[in-house]
Amino acid sequence: MATNNEIEFKQILNENVYHQIRNTYFENDKPFTQTNYYIDTNDFKLKKHQSALRIRVKDNQYEMTLKVPAKVGLTEYNHAINISPKIDTTISLSQLPEDIRDIIENQFGVSDKELIILGALTTHRLETQFQNELLVLDQSEYLGKTDYELEFEVHSYDEGYEKFNHLLQEFNLSHEKPLNKVQRFFEEKQNSSKE
Repeated sequence: MATNNEIEFKQILNENVYHQIRNTYFENDKPFTQTNYYIDTNDFKLKKHQSALRIRVKDNQYEMTLKVPAKVGLTEYNHAINISPKIDTTISLSQLPEDIRDIIENQFGVSDKELIILGALTTHRLETQFQNELLVLDQSEYLGKTDYELEFEVHSYDEGYEKFNHLLQEFNLSHEKPLNKVQRFFEEKQNSSKE
């Protein structure tokens, strides 16, 4: 198990700017693919706590991550697991790693058999080092939609924010904090269920 504090800046891109950044910083790189299966209750108890639970599948490895708000950024609880995710299946609390189960059950008030795998988002990701930080370029597909995102994972908020803004200026962008992937997924899911 690992926990870490995540400080990152994000920017939604259009397809044209995505390709400009890819050609500038990732020209000869091949993306790797990962799929996130998002888990919540039908009444979104985790979302109401600004938290998210997912199972990430990458290279036939399964990792469960719970992200909860921290003073700066998010705290992540990460565990390698053996749960093979399938959309619309329930996950019992006994299947969760102990620290994740404790938070979900005791802080969020989730009962057994309430957690359900609500859907999946597949990301084709490129990563590179940029000014001693991690620069990430994502193309994500979910619920019939494709979006593009730039992420910048940093060690220091203030210094990282300055570097990120300089990078955006290079492509004539101004920083607009987007919804994160799980929020975009749930927003699209709610919109598609209304149609």
